[in-house]
Amino acid sequence: MNKPLNIKTVAERAGLSTATVARVLHNNGYVAEETRKKVMEAVNATGYQINSIARSLKRSRSNVIGHLLQSTVPNPFFVKVARGVEQYAQEHGYTTLTYNVQGDAEAERRGVETFLGWRVDAIIFTTPIAAENVERALAANIPVIQVERPRSDKSAAITVDNYAGAKEAMEHLLALGHRHIAYVGQRPGSQNNPLADYVEEERFGAYRDALEPRGLFNEKIVSFGAAYTLNDMDAHGHGYNAVNAWLDADVRLSAIFATSDLLAAGVLQAINEHGLQVPKDISVIGFDDTLAPYLAPELTSVYLPAHELGVAAAKMALDLISHKSGKPKSSQRLVTKLTVRASTGAPQH
Repeated sequence: MNKPLNIKTVAERAGLSTATVARVLHNNGYVAEETRKKVMEAVNATGYQINSIARSLKRSRSNVIGHLLQSTVPNPFFVKVARGVEQYAQEHGYTTLTYNVQGDAEAERRGVETFLGWRVDAIIFTTPIAAENVERALAANIPVIQVERPRSDKSAAITVDNYAGAKEAMEHLLALGHRHIAYVGQRPGSQNNPLADYVEEERFGAYRDALEPRGLFNEKIVSFGAAYTLNDMDAHGHGYNAVNAWLDADVRLSAIFATSDLLAAGVLQAINEHGLQVPKDISVIGFDDTLAPYLAPELTSVYLPAHELGVAAAKMALDLISHKSGKPKSSQRLVTKLTVRASTGAPQH
């Protein structure tokens, strides 16, 4: 007769007490990370499954985090954040439910209601679309975390220092000797929300602040447009169209700062179609470092810590759920880093 599969089986496999295993599985009390790994390895080896429904009814906790994603395509940023959330949650005994709203505020509202119906312990928005949906989740008295572009000042938020990243990109181009640096990105204020608009304001602000004191700012080589579209998968996009217009008009430029790798991909394509070479004729720099290693040439880009944002959001969610570390932080700001590759070099002309 087969032995019953229960928490004692897991404890024997891990070489630990049932009390220690229970603390890990129920996320109740401090357990060393090495011990936690032993327990999870034993769970996987034995095939033990926690009765999560019964446990949530008993403890008024589901050990589930709901994650609302603005989209899954075409921007890989969101998928990288989702992976960070899932990884940290799984390592700490939590399950993640992901709901893709694809840029639709009504779908986001339905996602919030679905998660609340499933009694999730926290909701993460990456990134929120409507402030009222964030506040709808908060009204249920559960932890809410907004990632990258907050739209409500009533919940915890994790953001990125975009100004420092854009400044580092511009300093790199200026140090190489570039003086005619074009800008391709979203227009500041395009989100129609003072909290969410900080991303464009910081990136364009750093660009302008780097050039104006040197007398190099030229609004004729600044082009604002959508970083991408969610429903019309345009293979070219605004970066491609902007650079085509400049090159067709023989506008003088030696480098282009694109505020996303998706925009930079279109920039590279337009330059190539005009018979020019990167970086020999024009240097190109991107922002977010999602597609950069896969483009030709490999793109110099500002690393946007997408995976780290997901990890930080999940950690903040668990801290808010358990209050284990005292009063949890209500906000956090992560840093960027420039990764130099083959698409930037000194101007040749």
